[in-house]
Amino acid sequence: MSKAPFNIQDQYLNQSRKERVKVVVRMMSGEALEGHIKSFDNFSLLLDTGGDILIYKHAIATITSVDGTFRLHHHP
Repeated sequence: MSKAPFNIQDQYLNQSRKERVKVVVRMMSGEALEGHIKSFDNFSLLLDTGGDILIYKHAIATITSVDGTFRLHHHP
């Protein structure tokens, strides 16, 4: 089975970045950060909160849109 060009994490982060969706990044510590995804790689996420915050993915519990309306487009 060949690997898909994007995994679900990459699809979610890339679509929300492109659409400039305001997200809440909830950390494993319980802290919540609001902003726009500026960039990401395999290990980290750059969140624009008025200033840039580099967040390590292993510290993230969940990511969702602030208003709860964001939906991931399905790409087979």
